[in-house]
Amino acid sequence: MIYKSLRKLPMITCVEIIEDLSKVYLLSDDDNTPIEELIEIWEPLFEEYKDKYGSKDNKKVFNLSREIEYLNQKHFTIKCAVDALRFDKDERLINMLLEFGYKLRDENYIEDLNRIERESAGIILKIKMFQDQLPKVEINTNTEDAASSIVNIMAGYSSILGYDFDFYTISVEKYYSLEKQVKNKIAIIEKQNAKAK
Repeated sequence: MIYKSLRKLPMITCVEIIEDLSKVYLLSDDDNTPIEELIEIWEPLFEEYKDKYGSKDNKKVFNLSREIEYLNQKHFTIKCAVDALRFDKDERLINMLLEFGYKLRDENYIEDLNRIERESAGIILKIKMFQDQLPKVEINTNTEDAASSIVNIMAGYSSILGYDFDFYTISVEKYYSLEKQVKNKIAIIEKQNAKAK
């Protein structure tokens, strides 16, 4: 099974993938599903998630983080391709570098590889520029990860709403529905308490 909608995707899985894109494999229970296919499924899911549930500040942070992640992967890919091409010519790698805007000429092969390596270092500068735009975060000594935090939030929701549910299977949409229910219940309790005074 592959999760293709926020209605089915467990909130825990969503948070884990947002926290670490390399966990995109969690979208499928089939180990043979190609990562490229899972990334193609994840991207619209993530966009939908941001549109429905992300604040404007969060959207900026998500977009910057995503761009940083992309640039890191791009730099790593270019570096690996250059290293591999130093030992053996491979048309796939040469074409990949061409798609990134780098040209390799047969007559200047080694010089072009060195140039590509130097020029790709500019990607690191761009990453640092984007990182500087991210909001400064206070160091949190709490070692709890986002998935554990979501479980604790859901445990609170369960307590407030008075019924139990499986925290690991609650979908993204159901999680935010429960959040609304909790807010409504708290608002009702606050109104009742204000009337009682």
